[in-house]
Amino acid sequence: MTGEPFVVVGSGPAGLAAAQAFRERDQATPVLMITADRHPPYQRPPLTKDYLRGESDRDELWLVEQGWYAQHDVELRLGSRVSGLDPARRHLRIDDGSVLNYRDLVLATGSRPKPLDVPGGDHPELIFVRDLESGEQLRALGGRPGTRVVVIGSGFIGCEAAASLAIRDLDVVLIHSDDHPHTARLGADAGARIGGWLTEHGVNRRTGTRVSAIAQRGDRWLVSLDDGSTVSADEVVCGGGVVPNVELAQQAGLLLEQGGISTGSDLRTTDPHIFAVGDIAYALNSAAGRRLRVEHWGDADRHGTIAGTVAAGGTDRWAEAPGFWSGIGERTLKYSAWGDGYDEAVLVGTDTSWVVWYRHGQELCGVLAVEDDGAYERGQELLESRAPFAEAVRSRPDGR
Repeated sequence: MTGEPFVVVGSGPAGLAAAQAFRERDQATPVLMITADRHPPYQRPPLTKDYLRGESDRDELWLVEQGWYAQHDVELRLGSRVSGLDPARRHLRIDDGSVLNYRDLVLATGSRPKPLDVPGGDHPELIFVRDLESGEQLRALGGRPGTRVVVIGSGFIGCEAAASLAIRDLDVVLIHSDDHPHTARLGADAGARIGGWLTEHGVNRRTGTRVSAIAQRGDRWLVSLDDGSTVSADEVVCGGGVVPNVELAQQAGLLLEQGGISTGSDLRTTDPHIFAVGDIAYALNSAAGRRLRVEHWGDADRHGTIAGTVAAGGTDRWAEAPGFWSGIGERTLKYSAWGDGYDEAVLVGTDTSWVVWYRHGQELCGVLAVEDDGAYERGQELLESRAPFAEAVRSRPDGR
């Protein structure tokens, strides 16, 4: 190994994919992954699903076998925080005072949970679902049947956690402002079905109200709502939004837009030696014809692959429609969309297997599939080809 290293800051799926793709093409340049996390790269989605329910073990969370790093000459430096970036000198400042030079750099710093903007919303003992430590906290609750847990927010993380905790015989109260989960993103019909799943699992949903304050009283939590009521709980789980970790890029003078780091479809930033991937990237998508910022696991992995390939001298670009999957109890849904909103949502199918096709103008702009992988895959192909909405729903009577 010779020369300055290829450095990845961050250890999520985007960071690991960048290291893997680079090493596949370049076996001579040193590769270093540096992360503030104390754990090797691991999967986060199971933390609110099968891992929380006790259906999988910790050893199954690792993204690669622990011996992979040594076998591929990838140095993994855990528990180290990068405090500064100097693009002109091409070096990083580490929080221990040392300086690290790089040949090319991938920023894969991810995002952090956004505290609730209410009194008590940033209490350090609230459980914000983001990392392995918070996942362990959630899993430990499963050993306390009957414990009352308030889950705030009906995003996918909130719904997944609420269903999984209820399956483990906890008394779960889910608080969300809409009548049904995901109404704004997925439509009223889909939201009603997802809400029904939660109710089937025993989740008590408090709808049409918002949290106004959170307070700890002894060993209990009091969650005040804007309808004047209060919910008492043993634990409070926050499944709200996130904030992208773009501080390094901002300090270094990279171009930031729409809350993310602006990149081309090759994930290269305004500095030719720096790439940004995953949650922090505001990246050009060739199929969409514009930049997008997405927070999906699969897209983060794809971003990393592109950045690592390009940094090693190859050619690649982001042209896939963003998409993700979610498991709520035993049900699985898959969703892909450009994120522009929609004019019409058409639900077709049965109670157990159904699809929602989304229209924006005359074009297909999204697809949601429940227990129908074929429709999901076809929907993504149509999205990427910018197909007319009519083409998505006309080939079969049920629209699939």
